[in-house]
Amino acid sequence: MIYLKEDKTPLNAVIFDLGNVLLDYNPKRFMLEMGIAPEHTERLLQIFPQSEEWQQLDMGVISDDEFLTSALRKEPSLRREIIRYHKHWYDYFKAIPENVAAFYQVKEAGAKTYILSNFQETCFRVMQEHNIFFEDFDGRVISYECKLRKPQPEIYELLISRYQLDSAHSVFIDDMEVNIQAAKAAGLQTIHLPIGGFVMDYLEIVN
Repeated sequence: MIYLKEDKTPLNAVIFDLGNVLLDYNPKRFMLEMGIAPEHTERLLQIFPQSEEWQQLDMGVISDDEFLTSALRKEPSLRREIIRYHKHWYDYFKAIPENVAAFYQVKEAGAKTYILSNFQETCFRVMQEHNIFFEDFDGRVISYECKLRKPQPEIYELLISRYQLDSAHSVFIDDMEVNIQAAKAAGLQTIHLPIGGFVMDYLEIVN
């Protein structure tokens, strides 16, 4: 059986975000590793993780080409950098081995496992190809597939209803406080995982 360490709540389901929970995600570092000049990163961050169009891409309501056209219109002087990042950013995602191992420990302890994540279609498909552990989840709700995005309440409600979860005994793990607060409002247990944090520091398995 698996429990929350904090208050010993027994858990039937563990719900994982992807970025900074199971996959290392750091756009600024990705840019620098690509060779993009440091003086350009702040302007690029306004386009990629933070823009309204990026959120629309997450929700699957615009295409990659539409996003790229918008980004180039906003920052034409950064055309080369925008194209480079847009083409290659998902190649820099790496699995976090300790937390992937934790995912399998959770499964072995008998809990159901799910993904709840904001992800764009192209990137998610690449991640599926690169990370075979995606196939071992019991279910998923991904933003581009359902046209919803965390922290919208409806995306949590969809997960709970689709998989008939007992919210009081299901925990959602995410690195962003706003997403954690929305999960709490939906009745889920939560773990706010700090960047670089390890999932098993918050869970306890009793055989």
